[in-house]
This record gives sequence, structure tokens and C-alpha cells, in this order.
Amino acid sequence: MKYVDVHAHLNEEIFDKDRDEILKICEEKEIFVINCSGDKKGNRKSLDLLKYPNVKICMGIYPTKTAEISDEEFFDEIDFIKKNIEKIAGIGEVGLDFHWIKDKEKQKRQIERFKEIIWFANKNKLPLNIHSRKAEKETIEILSMMANVPVILHCFGGSLNLASEGIKNGFYFSIPPIIIRSGGFKALVKKIPIQQLLSETDSPYLGPDKERNDPTNIPLVIKQIAETKKIDFDTVQKQLFENAKKIFNT
Repeated sequence: MKYVDVHAHLNEEIFDKDRDEILKICEEKEIFVINCSGDKKGNRKSLDLLKYPNVKICMGIYPTKTAEISDEEFFDEIDFIKKNIEKIAGIGEVGLDFHWIKDKEKQKRQIERFKEIIWFANKNKLPLNIHSRKAEKETIEILSMMANVPVILHCFGGSLNLASEGIKNGFYFSIPPIIIRSGGFKALVKKIPIQQLLSETDSPYLGPDKERNDPTNIPLVIKQIAETKKIDFDTVQKQLFENAKKIFNT
């Protein structure tokens, strides 16, 4: 393999008709995929993806879900993940989301459950695939204090000062194809050392255009990172692959 998409959602229904075809193209293009899920249905469906030779999976509980579900539902899902721990490569998509969840009590519940999830990842020595929308400061503070495993900040939308805190803590930043049309992501990529960069698609979201996104777009991410950092394509491709391999043993 040459490339790794560290954050995709190929378990979603939009891929039901052509998932086989997409992953066959990925295999031909030497693209490895780390699939992330974040709810009861997604975690179970993601297990079916293990039949593909170029896929590993992460399981988690999405932050908007942690704000809404009961304690019983939360710990039942943690127990399900624990029972499948040998089948997964990481914990995610997990984190904090204060964009969709604005109620302060529900935000507190997110934080409490996020801490439980970090503890669980630490105990099982699994990397964390992190969502941090409109809660980047709180997310970085909690991870800095608690995480003892590799941290991937997926689609990071915080300030460059907050990114600096993440860099200091050794966190990784995964960059989606939207970088092609986003000055903010270009500025982020300029700041982050190449040793802490990763490529993702967040498929089916965050594509280079308004069409459905999928992991075959990963070479476009590498190309844009190379142009933004003024480094040759092969150097970026090899370094980002090594970064992902270090985390996921791909």
C-alpha cells in the first residue's frame, strides 16, 4: 500500500450500491482505509467491512450521541466495543461537538463520557480518532491531560494557536480533500510538521467538490499537501504513509 485514508465512513447507506467497486479501486490504487463509526448501527455494520483486505475499522460513540443517550445505552455500547476489541484498530469517531449540542448540561454529559472513552482507549492501547467541532479548546485540554495513546484530530477547525497546542502534545492532524478549496486547511498544513500529518476523506463528506466523497480521492489530498508545503509528492506520500503505519500498523 502507498496511501492511507485514516477516517472514512464506508459503512453508511450511501455506499451500499457500490462499496465493493470503490474498495476494489482503492486496492488497485494501493489505498488502505480506516473506517470510523459512531453509533450502535454503524458499529455493527462496520464489522462487515473486515472482509476487505485493505480495510481496518474503528468503533466509537459520536459526540452528539453521547449527549443524548442514557447511561445504560452508553455503557452497553462500550461493552459491545470491548467484546470486539480484537477486531478494531482504534476508537472513533469520538470527541466533543458544541456546534450541534448547545445545551450546557448536555455539553457536560459529552465531556464526562468523552473522558470515559479516553480511559477505555488508554486501557486497551488503541488510538483515538477525534471529532472536535466548535469544542477544539476543551478537546485539546482533555486529551492533553488524559490521553496516553496516539491522537488523531480529524478535520481540525480550531485556530492555529490551538493547533500549536496539539502539535506540542504530539497529536496528529488528518487532512480531508476539502483542503483543495479551503484556505484554512492550507494554513493549517503549512503550520503542522509533516511527521504529524495524515490524509483522510471523511467519506462521503468533505470532498474536493460537492459530489459524494470516497477514499479514491486520497492522492488528491497528498498532491495538495505537497503543493502547500512545497515538498515533492513522493516525499509527502511516503511520510504520511509511515505516520499512519506507526499508528495503525497498516
